[in-house]
Amino acid sequence: MAATPVVSIRGLWKSFTDTPVLKGVDLDVHRGEVVTIIGPSGSGKTTLLRCFTLLETSDGGGGTMDGVEVGYRDDGGERVPRSERELAPIRAETGMVFQMFYLFPHLTALQNVMLGLVKVRRMARAEAEEAAAAWLKRVGLADRMQHLPSQLSGGQQQRVGIARAVAMAPKVLLLDEITSSLDPSLVDEVLAVVRSLAEEGRTMILVTHEMAFARNVSDRIVRMAQGTIVADGAPGEVLDGVVPSPSGRGLG
Repeated sequence: MAATPVVSIRGLWKSFTDTPVLKGVDLDVHRGEVVTIIGPSGSGKTTLLRCFTLLETSDGGGGTMDGVEVGYRDDGGERVPRSERELAPIRAETGMVFQMFYLFPHLTALQNVMLGLVKVRRMARAEAEEAAAAWLKRVGLADRMQHLPSQLSGGQQQRVGIARAVAMAPKVLLLDEITSSLDPSLVDEVLAVVRSLAEEGRTMILVTHEMAFARNVSDRIVRMAQGTIVADGAPGEVLDGVVPSPSGRGLG
């Protein structure tokens, strides 16, 4: 593992209507690690990812990507918020796949994957098309490239979303409950794609309720409850309740 984490989150706080959702969360993720965040609904898992990427504004704390602070920059010794223009290239280093697919309905699968490559990575269209096609083939959609999202199943749409995120060559891939909106019969096809990416050594943070999958694919599992991390360790230790919480109490 690299000495410097790819993702480092420190003291992250967030409240909604005076209800604390994150309470000073610290988390490091190193290059090549697969870290899965588990916990009950409302424990702060999704909010943690959204605050790190500044899709939500935190009330305190923040994070760095490869040592670069995500939300702020130094301006003559003063810490000032980054503009949207400054945030764009930093966000491009985090590929995020959501519960919902968020594909552009008027674009084909191929065009959906190409869009970021052309607009953000500034690839020539021919190069972007080649890269997008390669990733769609990789996720098993070679015969669906020219289909609109409405012509694809939920599992196929989610695989387009994964291809779109990974094609951008992000430093870290964030996957937020990517199977929760799928019919159970489609879950395995999506998880198989994620497992293959993990086997390549990609840096990933997953939020999931799929415990068997989390046990098999993760290097570490982080358990959250009531806005705090209550366990962080090897998958078997956390899932079997043998890792002590920060306060020294076991989880069993």
